[in-house]
Amino acid sequence: MSKAKIPDICDHLCEMFQQLAPLHPTLPKGRKKPSEKDIKLASERGVQQFLELARAERLKHQLGIIGRARVALGLQQRLLQTGYPAALIKQVLFAMLASAFVGDSK
Repeated sequence: MSKAKIPDICDHLCEMFQQLAPLHPTLPKGRKKPSEKDIKLASERGVQQFLELARAERLKHQLGIIGRARVALGLQQRLLQTGYPAALIKQVLFAMLASAFVGDSK
């Protein structure tokens, strides 16, 4: 894995996270404001989809231990820059490292 691809992977994962778990979700016209429960369910679904995408990226690019760490750090920096709360980023990255970035490339 070339170091040059790490920023591209980080950018892609950051964009996907923003789409799947937006910081400020928009409502379609005519819809009532979602409840806290609806927001939580949508966020959890988005994070789960993101974790599956992160695993696919790891396998696609055959990231080793160092590559995975670089992607995690780069993603953390990008998500902080976009305004996501640090506590949320910490939870998402821990989940990503524990589930999607663990194990062999199989």
